[in-house]
Amino acid sequence: MKKVAIYMRVSTAHQEDEETIKSQYMELEARILADGYVLSPDLIYKDDGWSGAIIKRPGLDDLRADMQSKKFDILYFYDRGRISRKYVHQEIILGEAKDNGIECISLHDINGTSTEEVLMGSVMGIFHEYERVKIAERMRIGKVRKVRENKKLLGYNPKFGYDYHHRVKTGPDAKEGYFSINEKQAEIVRQIFNWIAEGKSKHEVKRLLVDADMKPPKGLREQWSSSTLDRLVRDTTYMGKHYYNKSESVETKKPQNPDKEYRKVVKGSRVQRPKEEWLAIDVPIIVEPSLFDKVQVQLGINKRLNSRNNSKNKYLLTGLIKCPCGCSRAGDPANGSAYYRCTDRLNKYPLPRTCYEKGINVTVLDSLVWENIKELLANPTLVVRQAQGWQKSASPLERRSDELKNRLKAFDDEEVRYVKAYGKGTMPEKIYKEVVQELNEKREALVYELNAIEAELMNKTPVPMEQLVDGVVKLVGKLSFNDKRKVIEKLVTSIVATKEEITIWGLLPIPTSEQVVLNVNHWHRRPTKRRQIYPF
Repeated sequence: MKKVAIYMRVSTAHQEDEETIKSQYMELEARILADGYVLSPDLIYKDDGWSGAIIKRPGLDDLRADMQSKKFDILYFYDRGRISRKYVHQEIILGEAKDNGIECISLHDINGTSTEEVLMGSVMGIFHEYERVKIAERMRIGKVRKVRENKKLLGYNPKFGYDYHHRVKTGPDAKEGYFSINEKQAEIVRQIFNWIAEGKSKHEVKRLLVDADMKPPKGLREQWSSSTLDRLVRDTTYMGKHYYNKSESVETKKPQNPDKEYRKVVKGSRVQRPKEEWLAIDVPIIVEPSLFDKVQVQLGINKRLNSRNNSKNKYLLTGLIKCPCGCSRAGDPANGSAYYRCTDRLNKYPLPRTCYEKGINVTVLDSLVWENIKELLANPTLVVRQAQGWQKSASPLERRSDELKNRLKAFDDEEVRYVKAYGKGTMPEKIYKEVVQELNEKREALVYELNAIEAELMNKTPVPMEQLVDGVVKLVGKLSFNDKRKVIEKLVTSIVATKEEITIWGLLPIPTSEQVVLNVNHWHRRPTKRRQIYPF
């Protein structure tokens, strides 16, 4: 008697719960008995919860290996879609069976040996692939339509800090899905935002979370990951602005575990959709918008001042120093010394550089800037003189505000050009979506910074000139590099330097009952040949 085998597959955990594997088995077993055969337990092959778009599956691999060794004579399966949802994969596997003399019988497709029957069977396989694409697209469009019309959530894993209440379709209690605040988790979210707003880095926040025994989402790890923290503090959901259809699944290009033999899904990563496709949903507020905006500004500051864990060379002015051309200066060790060099030569490569400003010795410049700051902070008269000059001109914040507004207008003009190019058909849709998405991300970052600056300008309380003396810091004794770095980060916002001249912009905290922060004008020094600093 001929030996028979069966292959079964379901694609999701939901189908596993509904026991569709069992349903397939019952139909296959009935057909085998009707054909007069007996199914051996060791010739049952199955893949539970595996995508039909993946050809590398453990059950299917076992089946193909046993086909090569001709362990059975007939293969039964529910339909070609169980073998694979991709037509080319179906033909590969069924072709291997034919090459090994194995007869294939589908319960719901056309079987046969004539040219016409083989052709129609192949057509059925193409329809299985078409059906998979259409089902996925119909479900996506249906969900988007419901969310757009109802402005309510639909089928969600809740954000950390929220509980999701599922949609009730019928009956007297019928209602759409919605978020409610999980107070225990929300308290952790608020604490994280407050820590970041105070100037703490993500690494410091991670340590504080561990010390406070605050577990990360899902509680699978003892420590929060940097990526989880970064997504949380940038998520507008927490200030009541949640978006549906914000991202889509894509194929994983760089899996976390590349040595893993089997993967149940192809699309294991997500990318952001263009912002115009997002659907806004109102949800309860956990973090006030003012705190959220303050955190976004602080994240930008933290990124700019990040020392990149450089342990070999110490750069006191990392992230603060710029070249007159507008590019940043970065530390560059060479021949036993280190220099702050313009990044134009790196950013423009392989294009020719446009800036030829020379590098500045790190030791010399760090020393000059530090001594300059000490002189300012130890001299109340000099502080007042600089502040008087600042009051007569536009503040650095006001100049930065104007700069951001000009850049936002430039982004708007750039987007108009992309829209026109796309409308004329000279720019492919894929490229258009990518450039517009990148443009929107840059615009969003500028808007956050602009809002924070304008809020500070609007709420700034005038400080009498004599109170500046109270804000002077007396730097006594010898400070470590880390202590100097902390002072620099608190007081200096920007440095523009050449080998001949240094311009420093800074902020001087003024301790008052209202904790006012006065934006003091830049103090400007020119080094002499002996590299001593004198005020103008």
